[in-house]
Amino acid sequence: MKDVYHGIILDAEFTDPAFVEKFNIFAKRLDKKNKWVCFGIEIPAVELEKTIANIQENLRADSPFYAHIYNGKKLTVIFKSKIFKVSLNKTTWGPLKKYGSETLKIPMKQLDFWPTTFEEEPRYFTKERGLIE
Repeated sequence: MKDVYHGIILDAEFTDPAFVEKFNIFAKRLDKKNKWVCFGIEIPAVELEKTIANIQENLRADSPFYAHIYNGKKLTVIFKSKIFKVSLNKTTWGPLKKYGSETLKIPMKQLDFWPTTFEEEPRYFTKERGLIE
């Protein structure tokens, strides 16, 4: 698994909702409150930088959305105007969370960047949370 990254993206965050179909999707769930479909995607490590750029380019500019990519050691958060690469240690997330909350006005509770490890994914993609089979 060390040669892949996983990411969480939403159908609503892209200028073209079909953009998500370009990825290898390993799971999806419906966020019933916001009416978003959350996709778990797999990215080969050799395609990471290209994928980050592609996601950033296709994010909607009219709303403060973000995507996040992780491999259990590193976390990359992609905003339309900025990319943050941090460790999984939440003490390194200060500038990232400040940018999201103060600059983009994203509610702090939405800046949890969860899951960040492959082991957390089964708790994120559950039937209780709206898993789509």
